[in-house]
Amino acid sequence: MNPAKSYEHIFSPIGGRDDSFSAPGVITFLRAPHVPLEAEALKASGARYAFLGVPYEEGNIGKPGSVEGPRDIRFMSHEYFPYWFEYQVDLNGDFVDCGDVRIPKVDPETAHNCIYKAVSEILKAGLVPILCGGDHSLTIPASKALSDHLGDSKKMGYLQLGAHLNMAESWAGEKSTSASSLARVTELPNVAAENVAHLGVRNSMNPKDWIDLADERGIKYFSMNEVLNRGVDEVTREAAKRVWGGTDSQYLSIDMNVMDASAAPGVTSPEPGGLEAREIMMINEILGENGSIGMIDLTELCPVVDVNAITTKLAACALLRFIAVIASVNGEKVDQSIKREDLK
Repeated sequence: MNPAKSYEHIFSPIGGRDDSFSAPGVITFLRAPHVPLEAEALKASGARYAFLGVPYEEGNIGKPGSVEGPRDIRFMSHEYFPYWFEYQVDLNGDFVDCGDVRIPKVDPETAHNCIYKAVSEILKAGLVPILCGGDHSLTIPASKALSDHLGDSKKMGYLQLGAHLNMAESWAGEKSTSASSLARVTELPNVAAENVAHLGVRNSMNPKDWIDLADERGIKYFSMNEVLNRGVDEVTREAAKRVWGGTDSQYLSIDMNVMDASAAPGVTSPEPGGLEAREIMMINEILGENGSIGMIDLTELCPVVDVNAITTKLAACALLRFIAVIASVNGEKVDQSIKREDLK
């Protein structure tokens, strides 16, 4: 058997019953195999990343519709091949899809506990969870799961991208909404202020008490004005140095409202003056150069208000680019001598 046969998925589809480009019956992220949310099954898969949908928006303070995020990003991921020519890497086999967290519509505490248990099962298996929401409150139980998995003796870095700081001590008396994601993360015992950064904050949906609490806790946040004045490259590298420097694991949280509303209209709380599409690609490339990640989440996608699915496609592309750079940094290159005619 030709050893190149396993690489037929990196070429254009030929057609036929055995075509590796054909969509499976179950729509999964990047056509990855569906694996149940069980540690032993996840270990046996040999994958590095486990995609997990979190269709939860009871903690949302913006417009509704983010529950459709996991479904739509799965569909949109099928527009990409696992092969990335810029980095000469093949992501086929790196992912499994664990479906969606089953969340009863009762109270936030119960919902967050369901998310916590699901994420903990993936971490127990040794895979990196990739969560797609859903609102930004999912970060609260997910970050606690990573923190508990690491234990108090290991340091956790946290980078949040978004238009809003989410530093509310509480929002209308509730401490577990999307408005409090960063506030709750910075209360975790193994997350030090010097290992936390926020990039992209802007405009007036950032009340003074949020800014005051961030300053009180010593949280470094880069406003869009600072990003524009200093440049994306310089600011991102400074943020990455804080988050990856001296930490044992890192959490990357991407709220899609970090993007300018013209580049990403399909979010729950769109804001003008944000990042352009090429800038989020640059940021994720710089972050990927660190060669490691402990957890990723994508939040606040709102397909119901998207335009031609451009926000969802941008989210899928940015995520995959980040993973591709990590693979490249770790030397997981495809043999470029393989040609299509070798697959006969």
